[in-house]
Amino acid sequence: MKKNYKALMLDLDGTTIPNEMKGEPSPLVIDAIAQASKKIYVGICTGRTYKWAIPIMDILTLSGPSVVAGGALIIDSKTQDIIEACYMSKTACSRLEVLLKELNMPYVTPQDTDTGPKENIVAQYYNLSNGKPVTTVAIPDLTSQQADELIRQLHPIVDISAHKITAWKKGTFWVQITHTNATKQHGVFVTAKLLQIDPKEIIAVGDGANDFPLLMACGLKVAMGNAVPELKAIADYVAPSVEEDGVADVIEKFIL
Repeated sequence: MKKNYKALMLDLDGTTIPNEMKGEPSPLVIDAIAQASKKIYVGICTGRTYKWAIPIMDILTLSGPSVVAGGALIIDSKTQDIIEACYMSKTACSRLEVLLKELNMPYVTPQDTDTGPKENIVAQYYNLSNGKPVTTVAIPDLTSQQADELIRQLHPIVDISAHKITAWKKGTFWVQITHTNATKQHGVFVTAKLLQIDPKEIIAVGDGANDFPLLMACGLKVAMGNAVPELKAIADYVAPSVEEDGVADVIEKFIL
């Protein structure tokens, strides 16, 4: 049933695109998003960092703010400028670095992987060890059990949020760490404020465990057919899988 929804927030990997390093949206999904953008605000809400989100955003016709780095950055989808950044505290960074070294776990920060095309983007990213602001830290190439155990060990560190993310490499996971306020839910609330709408007027579409905050923040909760069971359990609607162009189905059913 079509209602007067005013915005659509889309996860990327496993939702808008296949969960692959070089995954791209299908022509059907590209066209559906372009059509939706003529009617309502459309943005992405992804765990991808700026560098990895921008190439997909360049393919899509987006009309609203987008959330990247798991909620640490809110960006203007058209200009790709940062609207808001949420940094981890110096204390949290110091404790995190000590723990990861004790566990002998390599990590990456946006400085390691992201040097965006604009100077104001580059200025946002710093190294974890030098005490300067950090938006997100990621620990790659973990098994499911290792990711769960790491998240458990991170619990004593205050002011951080840790999420388990399905990696591009089959059977592996990443743990993404941000400030406790930098979640997809936070991104939705900032987006709603910027657009001067109620979060309940937003459709959220996702597939992973880290999309739970995204769906819980929005009025219409949509899980992909390939979504994890716990996300399907809270969904108002389960769309076809990403391979079946589920995003296009959602747009046709609830927007066009």
